[in-house]
Amino acid sequence: MKPKLRELSVQKTPEGLALTDPLGVSDQVLILSPEAYYVAALFDGSRSLEDVQAVLLREHGSVVPKEKLEELLKALEEARFLETEAVRDELEARRRALLEKPRPMTLAGVSYPAEREAFGAYLKTASAFAPEATAADGGLVMPHLEPARVPGLYGAAVAALRQTPPPERLLILGVAHHGLEEAAAALPTGLKTPFGTLEADLEALQALDALLPYELFNSTLAFEGEHSIEFPAVFARAAWPEADVRVLPLLIDGDPSRKGVLDELAAVLALLARDYPLYPLASVDLSHVGARFGHPPLDDALASRARDTDQRYLELLASGEFDAAWEHLMGPGNPTYVDAYAAVHAGHKLFRGEGRVVGYELSPELPTMSAVGAGVVAYRAS
Repeated sequence: MKPKLRELSVQKTPEGLALTDPLGVSDQVLILSPEAYYVAALFDGSRSLEDVQAVLLREHGSVVPKEKLEELLKALEEARFLETEAVRDELEARRRALLEKPRPMTLAGVSYPAEREAFGAYLKTASAFAPEATAADGGLVMPHLEPARVPGLYGAAVAALRQTPPPERLLILGVAHHGLEEAAAALPTGLKTPFGTLEADLEALQALDALLPYELFNSTLAFEGEHSIEFPAVFARAAWPEADVRVLPLLIDGDPSRKGVLDELAAVLALLARDYPLYPLASVDLSHVGARFGHPPLDDALASRARDTDQRYLELLASGEFDAAWEHLMGPGNPTYVDAYAAVHAGHKLFRGEGRVVGYELSPELPTMSAVGAGVVAYRAS
């Protein structure tokens, strides 16, 4: 037997590393020591338990009894963290179900109202906190943070879109919060919203797929509960409720070593836009700082660093200095964990005209002694 660990979310905790299932096949939380997690990661489908023993002995001089490996394997199996035929069948059934009809509103009733009239009232309240916005006919950068945390920024984003003629084609550039098989992935279905379904532009998506050196329609289940696709779709549709706007939902992988691949993707999207004009909407957040994200508990110094990092990044985006914006984050190693870099860079050749930072907030999470940054940048091409 050559066991294989599934792709899991791993988070540092005071007790150890917490393993959870991002796809929701399992609702278990398994706490492992860093050493045990290292061993678990050796279960990659290419090694038997005896092979793992040999690796540990050869590379670390550690003699680990087979019984200990079997105990770890049993814990992983009971948590459904190993690839098995049953898990594969369940995921395949979910993948097929997701492709059969428009993606549902998974966060309706939790993050926003599901009904049109109720959403309209909700948006009026959010707009009461919004900074003044301008038209954004050259593209928009907006948050995907929980709307209740930054209602004014969502209100400003919708105001900017309402001042913008509805585009023929909306390109949503979301952040993949779970790993993708490739640098980018697309969902070839429409997206449900309180204002009706945003239908997918299958012709444009197929043209994009043909231009890329990899299969675009990979990692379908990454879209299942992805808020960086759902929130921009819902709020953009609220801005253009009656317009015939088609959507291309894209998730972008956040591997910082893939800048060259993202540059290639940006060039391909620009090429696609010659035949299929695209309106770029990047759904991104900024700094993630504090205890929840592996830093010390948030204090004034860390909050100031996050604000300075975020605001300078937004300024660089607004001025069209996208390579400088990347370097601003990646040069020092992205210490405040801004998640915007990949999605924005993938679409950077599509943003047109003069950008303006409409608003910025660092939203606190007092229970976790943390904070997340969010902002809006509107580009005016005319």
